[in-house]
Amino acid sequence: MSDDSKVTRKVILAFWSIVLLGLPFWWKTTEVYRANLPFAEIEAWQSKQACNFVLPTQFTIYIPSTATATTNIEDLSTSINQQLSNTFDSKYKDNFPIRVNVQQWNQDEQPTEKTAPIGNYFIYVSQSDKVDIHVGNQRTSHVQIKDMTRIAETLSTIIPPVYLGEYENLGNIACHIEKKDKNDVASMRVFKYSSQYETTFSLMNNDPENKRMDWEIRESVQAYLAPFLKEVSVVSNFTIDSQIQNYAPLSLKPKYKEREGRPNYYYFEPQHLPHFVNSAEWNLASTITSYPSIHFILYVPSKEESPLRIHDSKDQPLLTSAFLIPRWGGITIKNPPKTSEEEYRFTKKDLQPIMKIFISQLRSLIGVHDLEASIKEKLPSDYHVTFEPATKTGITALEKDNLIRMRTLENVVNTISTLKSLAQLVDEIPNMVVQDHINSKVRQSLDALTLVDEALAKENYVEALQNSVQGIELAEKAFFDPTMVSMLYFPDEHKYAIYMPLFVPISVPLVMALLKQLKQLKKQKEKKE
Repeated sequence: MSDDSKVTRKVILAFWSIVLLGLPFWWKTTEVYRANLPFAEIEAWQSKQACNFVLPTQFTIYIPSTATATTNIEDLSTSINQQLSNTFDSKYKDNFPIRVNVQQWNQDEQPTEKTAPIGNYFIYVSQSDKVDIHVGNQRTSHVQIKDMTRIAETLSTIIPPVYLGEYENLGNIACHIEKKDKNDVASMRVFKYSSQYETTFSLMNNDPENKRMDWEIRESVQAYLAPFLKEVSVVSNFTIDSQIQNYAPLSLKPKYKEREGRPNYYYFEPQHLPHFVNSAEWNLASTITSYPSIHFILYVPSKEESPLRIHDSKDQPLLTSAFLIPRWGGITIKNPPKTSEEEYRFTKKDLQPIMKIFISQLRSLIGVHDLEASIKEKLPSDYHVTFEPATKTGITALEKDNLIRMRTLENVVNTISTLKSLAQLVDEIPNMVVQDHINSKVRQSLDALTLVDEALAKENYVEALQNSVQGIELAEKAFFDPTMVSMLYFPDEHKYAIYMPLFVPISVPLVMALLKQLKQLKKQKEKKE
């Protein structure tokens, strides 16, 4: 073998040694780091565990001491439990266990409101000539019945629609069962849950040249809205902003209605209301935030377009001239006062009925269900039921309890759905980076779901809600983490496009030289033989 052949062979060997030694380093330095996510636990929650929740409810029934002489308390408790179980015939019966405790009370003593945790309710029974139900704004109710020997039957008729009416919907939420009525108006209005909402009150004056407007919104919020926000703060917090905008024209012209012998007015029909907000000229943008924004507008039309009213679907004017925009906010129209003064100020007293409307709209937007509207039709016609309104707080204890239960289960379901979507995304995109802090957030979110299940079993609904909020926030932080998309748009095709122009021109001579040397070695071996 000549010296030139030996040198050539050493050069080729050197180049291939560099390639073979560098290949593992290149592979290691260009690989995508992917922490091991708990796919099995996520799949377990997705398949069944969310549907295995338990929300206990306990009723303490107080019957008159005169009735206990002929009725055994233990037998009555057993009878009420049995009849309630038969009446509340739901596929989620095991998820909502009901316990009944019967005690006696002296009718000469005035029953007092009892403080108790969520899921505990007190019912005082007395005798009367008709069935009358008074549902208090706390957790105490009073029931008057005609026949004291039929206490169990009467209570088993009253309790399910009043106290257990939301449980079927809660079960459907937890078990991922869609509603039969997909066009349910009430559910379409409700905002997606958030631990905080940005709320903005706007006074829109369309005619500032003739009348300048001002309002005592700070005092009104403190007097009328603050008690309601304090009650629902366990569910969500609200930040309040206010503004006054002048020259706020409408995006469409109202119709004009002439009436003989009665004042004429301008009006909008229901189909025009979605276009009422002039997004192009009304500055409704809130501060930059990731939290949902809720808008409440008090609109004062110009003198040329007043009085302005709203018609219902039957072409009749509404008394309040207010309407709600689903998952956006509410609008109330207030026609300008007939005064010669150039300035007008809405006092706290003037704003009281308007704030009452805003509170009603806010209740619908955050998911507070009005029990009175749905319960009366579920009771027999001879049962008279009255609901004590929460005049100070704007929400009764029963409505608040239902809201906490609903938001807790919604958060659990949304947490599971978000984690499942994250797991599918990571599984389908091999080049997606999964850092350790993503894995930590996912595991913490799963731990929060376990704590929710344990808190519900202990009847600690507030703790369950707090853990569910923590779970959904951690899941969303993991899903929307910026590091998750760093390699999302860098597929293998892009790698080939980058590396081929660099390595193909180098690799072709190396491969050809290697093949040539292998042929020479083969020839030399044949000559020796």
